[in-house]
Amino acid sequence: MRLIAPSLAALCLSAALSVPAAAQDAPRFALFSMNQLVRSSKKAGALFSEVEITGKNLEEKLQAKGQELQSLQQQLNSPSVDPEKKESLAKKLRDVEFEAKKMQEDSQAEFQRVQKKVYESITKIAGPIVEQLAKEQKLQVVLSDQAMQIFIWGDQDWLKAFTSEVAKRMDAIEPGAAASPAPKSAAPKPAAPKPAAPKK
Repeated sequence: MRLIAPSLAALCLSAALSVPAAAQDAPRFALFSMNQLVRSSKKAGALFSEVEITGKNLEEKLQAKGQELQSLQQQLNSPSVDPEKKESLAKKLRDVEFEAKKMQEDSQAEFQRVQKKVYESITKIAGPIVEQLAKEQKLQVVLSDQAMQIFIWGDQDWLKAFTSEVAKRMDAIEPGAAASPAPKSAAPKPAAPKPAAPKK
């Protein structure tokens, strides 16, 4: 089944827009790709494997139901079929067709549920890294290639650079630890009060 873009694009956009725009002529932006993250990060890939396994299992069940339908249809169309059994075969075919349609709908819902859960798990780890990296690089916006789908040409090294760094940092996180937010600049300490001048 096709990989569908998650809501991380909106998260990236809103997080990066919180970075104050530097006084400069050209805007500073980067590209984030969930598909690339899943391929290049071991942690993201391991999480996404649940989607792949679910899709494979559901597809196998649908194929088995399709073969059952095909077998019943062949029996019904066979010239040697017993006329007395033809009606019961036709009823069974209608029942299996209904089951197949219901299975298709249930499989789609199950796949989307698992996919949503997995993407939320990946976003929980990758989201803070995207925001921290955007602030470090003083970016004004982080774009998602899945959300845009408008590229005709682009420098592949540049297009992959931001997500590659996110993947590297994601895999460097110790198990059970969350990505730390971007460090805040320390507030200036108040000046110590001057001692009062002695009265004469």
